[in-house]
Amino acid sequence: MDYYVTAILGVRGAGKTLLMAALAESYRLEGFEIVANFHLKRIDYKYATFEEIATLPDWLANKIVLMDEIQVGADSYEFLNKRVKKLTTDFVTQLRKRKIQLFYTTQVFTQTAKRMRMQTNFIMEMHKTRTPGVPLIRTFDRSMPPGMQMIREWTPDLREWFDAYDTDEVISVGEVIEDEDSD
Repeated sequence: MDYYVTAILGVRGAGKTLLMAALAESYRLEGFEIVANFHLKRIDYKYATFEEIATLPDWLANKIVLMDEIQVGADSYEFLNKRVKKLTTDFVTQLRKRKIQLFYTTQVFTQTAKRMRMQTNFIMEMHKTRTPGVPLIRTFDRSMPPGMQMIREWTPDLREWFDAYDTDEVISVGEVIEDEDSD
């Protein structure tokens, strides 16, 4: 398996977190363990904060990591902050060594720290359609000359995942929140 970094971009309500909930279950069914910085329902996963994930603990090895609203912990405007800089740089450049596949969401790619953007392999651009929960997704490979080429366009039906997460959850960098659904 290759250990890619994939950004999921889109306006508020485009289905970014909805897609991550579907990805969580898909990867779980393939035998992968899931770690997320947001709370999932009816999906087996481990909850961890941005800071916990960014320190690359041993237990994070060989996992699929889902980070909602990545700019909360890797904000491009906060990047001069030494703590943010170290966490983001160490984290994103060492993912392969822990065999981690990372998916992250953000509304605006440039809000994410530049070092995170530079290590991003794929961009999944989410677009609302007339049917809520059935987004148009365009996937781009950033490694293909002349910089980015669309490799897939699809409209998955994600409506069965509407109740798999709390769309009103506020994502924060900080402290661990215990959850009965977490491992």
